[in-house]
Amino acid sequence: MRMQQPNINTNEYWNSVYEREWKSGAAQGEDYSRDYGPIHDAIVGLIPEGSRVLDVACGPGVLCRKIKERVPGTEVMGIDFSDYALARNRERDRILGIEYCCLDIRTALESIRRSFDVVTMCEVLEHLEDPDNVVAAALVLLKSGGRFILTCPHDDGIPDPEHVRLWGHDELFHLLAPYSDTVSFMHFPPPYFHVWMLAYLTKKPVDVKGGSLE
Repeated sequence: MRMQQPNINTNEYWNSVYEREWKSGAAQGEDYSRDYGPIHDAIVGLIPEGSRVLDVACGPGVLCRKIKERVPGTEVMGIDFSDYALARNRERDRILGIEYCCLDIRTALESIRRSFDVVTMCEVLEHLEDPDNVVAAALVLLKSGGRFILTCPHDDGIPDPEHVRLWGHDELFHLLAPYSDTVSFMHFPPPYFHVWMLAYLTKKPVDVKGGSLE
């Protein structure tokens, strides 16, 4: 459901958010608010060893680091439009070999000229005015048979001025169903993460015209 409020999600806004979190020390702390604990654990558990992984809108790189550290045979690329966050990520993650690329996922995903075994898109959907096109562009980068993983708040469980859409099971299922024969959901027990949902799928083979193969 589209919410009637202005979209504050600009690169300038997020640069200021990440700069504040970094300079305050929050981004380096053990209780960083963007460390989603069991949600990240579930995501990492869905990533096979040896995968080439793309994290769409990676922000401060928390998930990228967890993937690379826990599934070391992966190649991990994080993309985001916050040049501030990516500069800090590159400094912090140099030894891990994570690749970071600055681009606007709303308009420039097609500029990535490679394919991936796993694409993650976590805590992003609720910030997008045009989620259908962004998800479609992200799925183009995923190999046939590859895994797409998405997380977002469930309905209005997390009111936030950054959120421009609300997502329930039905809405999320209908968004993802064209790309797979099965869309699987996960939830997390109270008290902290039960207001999020995780959905994942295996991408259908597609023909050269973009249609699904039977």
